[in-house]
Amino acid sequence: MSIRQPCRRVAIGVSAVLLGLLVVHCGQSPTAPSGEIVLRGSLLGSSATALSATGSQSAGPITVTVEENPAITTTVAADGSFTLRGLPEGGFTLVFTRDGVVLGRLTFTSVNANQEITIVVRVSGDTVVLVNEQRTGIGHGDMEIEGLVEAVLVADPAGESRFTIAGKTVVARPGQTSVREGNTVRSVLDVTVGRRVHVKGVWLEAQGGSQAVLAHEIKLQGDASPSPSPAPSHCTAGAKAEVEGLITAKGASDITVNQQAKGDYLCQVSGSTPIRKGNTSYTLAELQVGWRVHVKGTILGMAGSACRVNADEVKVQNN
Repeated sequence: MSIRQPCRRVAIGVSAVLLGLLVVHCGQSPTAPSGEIVLRGSLLGSSATALSATGSQSAGPITVTVEENPAITTTVAADGSFTLRGLPEGGFTLVFTRDGVVLGRLTFTSVNANQEITIVVRVSGDTVVLVNEQRTGIGHGDMEIEGLVEAVLVADPAGESRFTIAGKTVVARPGQTSVREGNTVRSVLDVTVGRRVHVKGVWLEAQGGSQAVLAHEIKLQGDASPSPSPAPSHCTAGAKAEVEGLITAKGASDITVNQQAKGDYLCQVSGSTPIRKGNTSYTLAELQVGWRVHVKGTILGMAGSACRVNADEVKVQNN
């Protein structure tokens, strides 16, 4: 067992600059290794002098332990701060205890390598509440993804584009993202479903529990998979759509509308999408195959042989 010796300040024969460096580095935590997940926390209401549940004596400090790996544990400092390193990728649960009594648990999901998670927690009696959470990339936070384009969420050459690639959300921005195929410059419109790509980028700050990757470079590696055919000119993802025609099919959350000379549109209809004819409102269940409708929405891209649209409004023209 190695014993850590206390840092000794030696002034004789040492310049003031060197002494300053010595003081900074003694006892300093090593830089987080690449891939390590770190959580830094701050507890509100966690004073070491807080009363115990009986109110008769001072309570002990709060301990934070990773339920999946109890060896990862720490004691909250008097100022409420604590740090945990080497957390498991994917997800974990923190258990907060005081004097052997469990105060509460907090579960974190969608945890990626190279993340630093910063949280603020409030302790009130025997309850632990997550007040704030932020996630950022740390250390070697660069990210590389290789795989198929699974979905085109938004494709906008003049604005922000979003794709699902190998299970991750990838963001492309003008001036920040280059799209290439070999030595040829391409557009985000060439990043189509089924295309194999290689992405280099960095993690963006997490929002709503999920974290996207900002692509610095997207390399198109091969031909698109044979299943989806190239999107026709009227089916550019991110563009506004106005579809008029007969309902030819209906699903649990969508209708297929055939527009003359342009083919089928698969229109996704949510529970909040207004469906009306004049002053009469309808539900998706009430729509019938053969009715003529006018749909306004946003194009999401091709889905098989149909152009997929997220419907903002459905107007029934005749039934």
